[in-house]
Amino acid sequence: MNNLGALSSLQYVAGDSLLHRLDPRSKYGFAISYLVTLVSSNSLITSLIWMVIVITFYLLSGFHLLMVWNNLRGIIVVLFILGSIQASLNGIEAAALMTLKVLSIFLMITLMLSTTPPEKQIEGLRKLLSPVRRLGINTETFVFMFTIAVIYMPLLLEDAMRIIQAQRVRGLHNGRWNIAGRGKDMLLLLTPLLLMILRRAERLSEAMESRCYQPGCERTGYVQLKIAKHDIIVLILAILLPFIILYPI
Repeated sequence: MNNLGALSSLQYVAGDSLLHRLDPRSKYGFAISYLVTLVSSNSLITSLIWMVIVITFYLLSGFHLLMVWNNLRGIIVVLFILGSIQASLNGIEAAALMTLKVLSIFLMITLMLSTTPPEKQIEGLRKLLSPVRRLGINTETFVFMFTIAVIYMPLLLEDAMRIIQAQRVRGLHNGRWNIAGRGKDMLLLLTPLLLMILRRAERLSEAMESRCYQPGCERTGYVQLKIAKHDIIVLILAILLPFIILYPI
């Protein structure tokens, strides 16, 4: 993974754990059930339990706790600011509850993305949204946008790292703590990065036009998904999870 904080956690990390072998549809189902149950909870102990659960999933996937820390490092400042505001308005307990919920949501989303290859993420999303097409809603455009975001995110991170390394070689030192220095560093990074994004977008549009791509047309999937026994167990747990009452704890 690249050392870009929270953004680097959105990349897929190859592995052979049970979480890596799960069907993406079962992962989507469990993640949605987990997030709904977590957000609807108002208990600090319950939120702490969900936090322990998602960290346990990280360990079961073969990832080290150091990876969890690297994923959280990019949002610590944001959490500190939001927690301070919440503590001043509603107290320390409300701030701790909000912090646990945000951390659990972030870790669950990054865990799902880190253990699922991009092509399976896309095919799983297309399969899940296929019943909606019968209502006359065009889901292919949304899936296509998600596909572009998933595929180009690693390339965007590589371009950003390449620009940062080139700037350091040329004598530019990042990491200044004053606001003016931080703003200048971000401007020097975003300007060439934006130019690269526009160039990639132009090449992509030319490639789509040359292949006569038309949004909304029926397409076959290169990746064929199959539901296994462990996927059925995960889906059953996803259905039962909202009915597990831990709020009185």
